[in-house]
Amino acid sequence: MAYASSFASAPAAGGNVISTFVHPPVSASAFAAGSYPAAGSYPTPGGPIQLPGFAPPAFDAPQLHAQSFQHQYGGATAPAHHYGAAPTMPPSSSAALPTPEAVQSQKEGYINLLDEQLKQGQATLDQQRQQQTEYLYQQAQQQKQQVEMQIKQQVQQQEMTLLQNYNQQLMAVQQAASQQKVALEQQAMQLTMEYQQKKSQEEMMHKQATLQREHVEAQMKFAQEMQKLQQLPLGA
Repeated sequence: MAYASSFASAPAAGGNVISTFVHPPVSASAFAAGSYPAAGSYPTPGGPIQLPGFAPPAFDAPQLHAQSFQHQYGGATAPAHHYGAAPTMPPSSSAALPTPEAVQSQKEGYINLLDEQLKQGQATLDQQRQQQTEYLYQQAQQQKQQVEMQIKQQVQQQEMTLLQNYNQQLMAVQQAASQQKVALEQQAMQLTMEYQQKKSQEEMMHKQATLQREHVEAQMKFAQEMQKLQQLPLGA
């Protein structure tokens, strides 16, 4: 909300003009950025606002300015007295002062200007409050979205790292299982070969023992028969 001018004027009784300075408004963007416009300049509202975190800044309260009463006062001088001339009446000392009606008119003009400044200042503060409140919520929403995005990215990165670790561990377990299976196959094959070798040796030794026993039995039987033949009488 902009003021009409830097100075406002109101006519008073008796032709006097009452002038007072009107404080220029400060936009929320210039206020939040810490830059204050010079008198008579009006910054564009709606610009970017930099807030320190979520702490709302202090309001830039418009200043109310009222001038003191203006009056023309010139000290009256006594007229020169000429000897032999008739005396004249001294000038009135109250003629240069404003009348009570003019003072009342000036006072009412000042009060009206102050009321207008108060109204405009309150509107400026309301606009600043609304802009700052909206900005705080916008910043909160943006930061919330940024935090949610960062958390989502962190979760995705951690999930990817977890998946990589899982694949590495799974590969290591699979490799260990494969190595152990190969070792078991080798051990089983070695044990089977040893068993077969032992079994073959045992069978061979068993056959040899059987052959030797049969050979011994045959020799014993032959010896017995020879002994029987030797015991028979000759010519029988």
